[in-house]
Amino acid sequence: MSERQLSEPFVRALLDCQDALRAYVTALVLDPFEADDVVQQTNVVLCRQADEFPTVKNFTAWACRIAYFEVLSCRKRHRRDRLLFDDGLLAMVAQDMMRLVEDVAPRKRFLDLCLAELSESQREMILKRYGPDGAIKAMAAELGRPIGSVQQSLYRIRLKLLECVRRKMEGEP
Repeated sequence: MSERQLSEPFVRALLDCQDALRAYVTALVLDPFEADDVVQQTNVVLCRQADEFPTVKNFTAWACRIAYFEVLSCRKRHRRDRLLFDDGLLAMVAQDMMRLVEDVAPRKRFLDLCLAELSESQREMILKRYGPDGAIKAMAAELGRPIGSVQQSLYRIRLKLLECVRRKMEGEP
């Protein structure tokens, strides 16, 4: 078996679409462990088909389409399970998720821009909260503030981020 080198643009596009791909697949299979398997298999297929990459206009849409077929294969393996969606419903959910997934990359980019607009203390609070050890109780103790105060600050920061992302999505300065 010959080993081939994947192009850097392909690898970047593959890595960039992972969050959207995982969200899409999880919505279709509903089991996070099964979703991990389907995403992994999808990535294998994408790598096998990397030669098609130069002709692909929307990498995430292409990846999700391949993932859809991997979900169908997964469903065939689990036909005996009684909690499977009907194929028509699965197709409808897949279409709706595709629309949502297409918004993930720009929203993520805008969120990064909006995070940069926060004050340093606000950015640190958000990053701590959503980091690996982001318990509010520990944050409150570290900051010497009551838990309710920290929760209120986080709420205000999240609201500020949401408004910023919405503004950027609508094209406002």
